[in-house]
Amino acid sequence: MAPFKKSDQVLRLVEYVSEGFETERSTVAVFFDVAKAFDRVWHAGLIYKLYSLQVPDRLIITIQNYLANRHFTFRHERTHSTRRLIRAGVPQGSTLSPLLYSAYTNDIPRPSSSGVQLALFADDTALFYGNRNRSTRFTLLPFQRAIDELGQWFRKWRIEVNPDKSAAIQFKYGKIRSRLIVDKNTPNLKMLDAIIPWQRNYKYLGVTLDKNLHFRDHIERVRNTALFYKARLGTMLGRKSKLSRRNKRTIYKMCIRTVMTYASPVFAHAAPKALHRLQVIQNKFCRAATDAHWCVRNSILHRDLELPTISKYMKDASKRFFDIAGSHPNALYARRLTINRRIPPTLSVGHETYLPIHLTLLQRQLKALMTSTTRMTDLE
Repeated sequence: MAPFKKSDQVLRLVEYVSEGFETERSTVAVFFDVAKAFDRVWHAGLIYKLYSLQVPDRLIITIQNYLANRHFTFRHERTHSTRRLIRAGVPQGSTLSPLLYSAYTNDIPRPSSSGVQLALFADDTALFYGNRNRSTRFTLLPFQRAIDELGQWFRKWRIEVNPDKSAAIQFKYGKIRSRLIVDKNTPNLKMLDAIIPWQRNYKYLGVTLDKNLHFRDHIERVRNTALFYKARLGTMLGRKSKLSRRNKRTIYKMCIRTVMTYASPVFAHAAPKALHRLQVIQNKFCRAATDAHWCVRNSILHRDLELPTISKYMKDASKRFFDIAGSHPNALYARRLTINRRIPPTLSVGHETYLPIHLTLLQRQLKALMTSTTRMTDLE
């Protein structure tokens, strides 16, 4: 079964908000900043949850031994601290760590308030809620209850959330950028008695979402990042470079275009004027890579390098994405696209569908680990 990606969860939120724009529904979303999520996994709590999930005992014992008796030291110049025992957290960089964290957070409470939805991808947690009631105060009451339930669960399982770095956004349709971040007399949302600040935009799973879903802030951010990489690679991609055109094109596609088109199904419908700012970067690359004169048309340069325009590439990537998602073996994943396939569609995947995938991968990883350990023992 194909794994879920970050862009899938962003698409789910973007479509929900876009549907609200069409039906005059106000949508509010809260994005929680989980502090050092992988380093704060409570070992005893994780083992308890693995037993609750009916993971085989031999796998749980293997995981327990994998996490136990790990130590750390702190070094400053040539001075080292004494060794201390690591009592929480999963090893960074390990292929098992994301699976263990997913198992640890699998029982996160689903909102009891009607209409409030939970979006969860690894340690990125968000709640969003839409209502047609024009009174924002009454709209946020069930939303605040869902935040309170989530806050109590975080506290119970020793997961620390930083309310100051978390953000709340009130999505509202508007062609012109509004000066107000939220409507007047909108009450503050709180997490464990700490106020969650209202913001105009927020970077969620690599995509900068603004309150009007214009994606101008996102495009500007990825544009600046692409320009940074282009400047760093200028000696290899420039006019005086000895590399072949084919190698230049490969470096550009791997290091620069991927930055600009990450999660392209999410913002492929942005204004052509905003997307043109990304096309300008590709035009300049094509001219420098071919050492072409200023009078040569950009279309000819794209043809010679066999590069599609940014808009065409994003459109084709989006089409491939939805074609694959529509035939996905996960029924919940595919059904949402079949019911309402539009731009930008979303992938409404229930969090409960993640667990069987994670446990299957977990057992597979541990089985391979145990097999390799047995082989090493036989060799010794």
